[in-house]
Amino acid sequence: MKALFLGLGGVGQRHLRNLLQLRPDVRLAAVRHGDRAFEIGYDLQPDYSVDIMEKYGIQRLADLDEALAWKPDLAVVASPTSAHMEQATALARGGVPVFLEKPVSADHEGLDDLVRLASRPATPVMVGYMFRFHPGVRRFLELVRERAAGRPHTMHVQLNSYMPAWHSYEKYNEFYAGRKDLGGGAVLSEIHELDLISAMLGEPHSVHASGGTLSSLELDVEDTACALLEFGVDGRPFPVTLQMSFVQRPPTRRITLYAENGTIEWQGMTSCITLRGTDGTETVEDFSSFERNQMFLDELEHFLHCLERGETPLTNLPDVAGGHRLALQIRDALA
Repeated sequence: MKALFLGLGGVGQRHLRNLLQLRPDVRLAAVRHGDRAFEIGYDLQPDYSVDIMEKYGIQRLADLDEALAWKPDLAVVASPTSAHMEQATALARGGVPVFLEKPVSADHEGLDDLVRLASRPATPVMVGYMFRFHPGVRRFLELVRERAAGRPHTMHVQLNSYMPAWHSYEKYNEFYAGRKDLGGGAVLSEIHELDLISAMLGEPHSVHASGGTLSSLELDVEDTACALLEFGVDGRPFPVTLQMSFVQRPPTRRITLYAENGTIEWQGMTSCITLRGTDGTETVEDFSSFERNQMFLDELEHFLHCLERGETPLTNLPDVAGGHRLALQIRDALA
């Protein structure tokens, strides 16, 4: 098996090590333009003494044309967001299945074309929504589908993080999340919950949002967004409120469904689900023993399994494009 990498930052290197764990005999190549090659661990701490190209025997390729001529069996695209669309489209047109890190793109341009390419059985484009492979998230989605708290009324989604602390090896406004030209901003960078909203509720009827660059940090992207989204459930309006920021501490990841007989809450930071009844009962399901990297291993193993068996990946782009379109709608509403 020959695997091509475009982007070997923190998440790209995670996928690289995971692929070697799953398929030790894989041959590796990467399109590389810069000289940065130090290793970034699972904890996102750098080891400047290690050259990953040498350590993992990665062949250096100059550009996409040379990469396609190498005839890879698959590609992992983990470059800055602004490069995703061009790279993924070229690879899919060249007959290469793609594992594409989120977010899919920086804007709407080319999205419909890539969705069509990803619909072909030979060239799936699996999006790296790794929370779809978390057993706690899967259980939460199951409880929502089963209406474990009765008739649903509304939902609140809250996610806060502190982006300047994400990467110790580069300044917050120099890597993709903090730069407009690289497709950054809180809405796209923190897209996972939007993917889950779309998986649960489908396409919104309306999107209203407010926010922008509200912190004192030197950013040219939105760092905060609040939105009111209206969906339809059983022919009735179903409102969802959203609060997201990547300049807020302490970190928070929470989805709460409010329903006729109680609430269902997913706490991402503690990996716990709490089902509260209107009669005062409370049931907690604890998934905190689940190792975080297992999500990444499971999604990559799923991708490889689908390629080997000719099956469609769970998060193939045509099936998850709704969450990306929702993110773009929210961001556009901020303008």
